[in-house]
Formats: sequence, C-alpha cells, structure tokens
Amino acid sequence: MRFDKLSIASVCLFVLCLVSFLSAAEESARGVLVETLRPGLSIVIDKGSGAQYVYGETLSVTVRSERSGYLTLFDFMPDGRVQVIFPNTYSQNNYIEGEKEYRIPGEIYPFVFRIGPPAGWEILYGVITDQRLELLPGVAYDFSQVLPQLPQNAVDTARNLSRGIAAMPTGSWTAAAFSYFQVVAAPTSIPATTPSTTPSTTPPSPVDEPGWALFLGVDAYDETPFTGKDGLEYVFPKLHYCAKGAQSMANALSAKFPNQRVLVDREVTHDAVRQAITGWLSQAPENATVLIFYSGHGSQQRDRNGDEADGYDETIVPWDYGRRQTFIVDDELREWLSSVRSKKVVLILDSCHSGTMERGAMTASLLTTGTRATEPHLTDGMASDFSQAGSSRSTTLWKELVISAAPPDEPAYESSRIGGSVLTHYLLQALAGGGDANDDAWVTAQEAFQFATNLMSTEFPKQHPQMVDNVKEGVRLAQAE
Repeated sequence: MRFDKLSIASVCLFVLCLVSFLSAAEESARGVLVETLRPGLSIVIDKGSGAQYVYGETLSVTVRSERSGYLTLFDFMPDGRVQVIFPNTYSQNNYIEGEKEYRIPGEIYPFVFRIGPPAGWEILYGVITDQRLELLPGVAYDFSQVLPQLPQNAVDTARNLSRGIAAMPTGSWTAAAFSYFQVVAAPTSIPATTPSTTPSTTPPSPVDEPGWALFLGVDAYDETPFTGKDGLEYVFPKLHYCAKGAQSMANALSAKFPNQRVLVDREVTHDAVRQAITGWLSQAPENATVLIFYSGHGSQQRDRNGDEADGYDETIVPWDYGRRQTFIVDDELREWLSSVRSKKVVLILDSCHSGTMERGAMTASLLTTGTRATEPHLTDGMASDFSQAGSSRSTTLWKELVISAAPPDEPAYESSRIGGSVLTHYLLQALAGGGDANDDAWVTAQEAFQFATNLMSTEFPKQHPQMVDNVKEGVRLAQAE
C-alpha cells in the first residue's frame, strides 16, 4: 500500500493506493490466517470478498463485531509487507462497540483507499479481543506514519498472530475474519468463442479454463423473529464454523478456481446470492468448471410446482431470512444457474433439511410458548432434485455434480472436537492430498466425496453425505500436495 499526500482546496487529502501483486508469500500467509478465523467479527469490502477492483476505484471496509472489544485491522501485502489500517494516526484508540457498524475510511478520516498498480491480490485481516492484549508481543505501532508499518513479513506476521490468538488467556473472547480482493488494470473480459474454419479429422479437446467459485457461509443470522407455520415465533440460532469453512474451502481451491467470491454472514442475503450467480458466475466461459459451496442452515417449505415427491422443497437459509422470510428454494437455485454457461457445475451443500437436525429447520429457536408443528418426513433431498427435470434450461446443456451433507431425514453436524462442520472438515482433508485415490496428483470431486464418506462412517456414523453425479467423469478440484 502506498501513501500519497495531496492538497485539495486547502484541505489535505491523503490517498492510499492499494498496491499488490500475487506471490507465493501471499498465498502462504492466507493459508495461515484461514486457520485463525473465529466467529463474531465481520469484515466486508464494498464489492465483496474476492471481487476485482480496477485502477482508480476507491475501496471501503465495513467492520462489525457481535461484542465490544479492541479491534486491529491488518493489511497483508503480497510483497511480504504488513501494515495496520486500524488503529491509525487519526484513530489510535481501537475500542469499538458491539453490534455497531464501523466504516474505514469513515467521514472523519482525511484519506481514502484508492486502487493503484501493480495488479494482484490483497488481504485485509481483522482480530478483536474483549481485553486489551498484545497480539504481536514486542511490536509497537509507530503512529508517526498514518498507517503503522510492521517489521516482519506477511508470513511471519501471520504465524505470530496465529500463535498469539492460540495463547489467549482462558476466559477471554476473540473473533477473527478477513476479506481479500484482486487489483486489475482493466475489467477481465470473457473472450467470445470463435468457431474454427480449419478442416480437421480429429476434433480438438476443449481447453479446461480456470475455474469460477462462489463460497457462502453463515454463522450469525439476522435475529429478526419470524413466524413459523405453527403460528409461533422463531429465530435461526448462531452456528460456529460456517464462515471459516467457506474461507477455508476458498483457500484450498484457489489454484484450480482463481476466480472467487466469498460471502459470509450478513453478506449472504437472498439478493446478493442471486446477483453473484446470475450477474457474476454467468460470465464464466463454457469450458470452466463452476463451483458453489454453501455452509449454514437449511430448511424446507411446501412444494409449489408439484416437482417434489414428498411435497416439500428443500431450501438454503440466507442471512436475512428473518427480515424477508424468503428462502433460497431448490427450484429457484436451478433457475439462477440457468444463466451459467459452464458445462460443469459442482454444488457442495453443507446443510440439512430434516426436522430434527443440528443445522436444519428444528434449530430455529422458539421464542414464544407453544407446541411446535410436526416437521414433515422428507424423502428426496436437494441433491436428488438437481438430477430431475424442472429447470427452464435443458439438462443437455450442462452437467451437475451435487454433494450434500446428509439425506433429507438426517442431521448434519458441526463439532467442537474437530473445530468445524463435519463434511467440510473431511473434504478439506481430502483436498489437502488425502483424497488422491488413484495417485495421479489430482483430487477430484468424486474422490473428495469418497474420502470424506469413508472417514465419516467411522468418526460420525450418524451422518451419511450424498452425491448425485451427472458429470460421469472426474472433476478436478485441487492438486495433491
């Protein structure tokens, strides 16, 4: 990040250019930081994590914590340098109130973040504690600079932060989150496919384009009460590992899927998910694999078009369900995906839709006195729905592979013992290399599913993940280490 000072109408305006380029050091730092993520803090950049910013654009960061505490926001630059965005010269007191949004730069700051060259990636990482603690013992912030520069490089700083967070005093509260973005000189355009006019006896194999992936994770749902079908009031309670799971999956798949968007917690609204699929993923070329990962609550609602054998549509629960009382229904998701040009679509749904699961309908907390309505017995799940007709788009134009955490009548668990949701935890182990069953140096979606299924049958025998594979060939997700 570069610091420039400009004078405009006798007012000093400090312009901060976000300078970055992709390197192995940045990727390593990101991998370390993923492991430190803890729920309770939200860091949102104005275009969303993983978005592209063009030279000259401005960027702002919105931070929100579920508790009051002491916030530090770091800027990890891929050239190995790290600096502190908050606190800074103009706001050296880093105490913030819980459940309140803070925008950086805000109106009181005499500077802005403006995108500048070179192109690459940048990570904004934040950690908040309920006590005033030294996250990096022995490192003093030099507020003679607007943004204090840290003496260690990105990887060492990430590792020291990881050790510092792990060593927090017993009884203290800590939350950590990050967001990242790509700096480009001009918007990335998708080249049109031009038919070849050269005669050939052997049809050329299609080029496997870099993948496109959308990662969604919701821990802290909007707490606006909603009325259930039994007339009682509910809220969806907090989960613990969904946002971290989305970030971890994005990191694990970054090489094969360099085009990424990550939405967590309050970013995962009904409209934001629709726009990410129909407005962004729709730009992916035909020969690029598209992947959507969701971790959070699932539910169900009565079928409205007669395509469900059990009479109920499975749903994803967006962050703002309490306000809008609008699920993302399986039929709706199929319709949004009709805008995607890719011939291969992978869906990983780490949620469940039964009436008695940890991450499904019955987890909605009852706020009023009464007797819950009996939940329906579901017989066909979201995974199987994607193998059926029902989309406005012919299934001959695209092939889908759907992995779901459990059948529609089973729970999908998260566990403090493994520090994550069960399916995501074992999929990440598979993607790290454990899932390369045929030793070809690649982990496919099918191999990752089988690896996770085998381990879950022993460690969590009450949960049985499901896969519907209409691709019928290995879908590469990550290179085995």
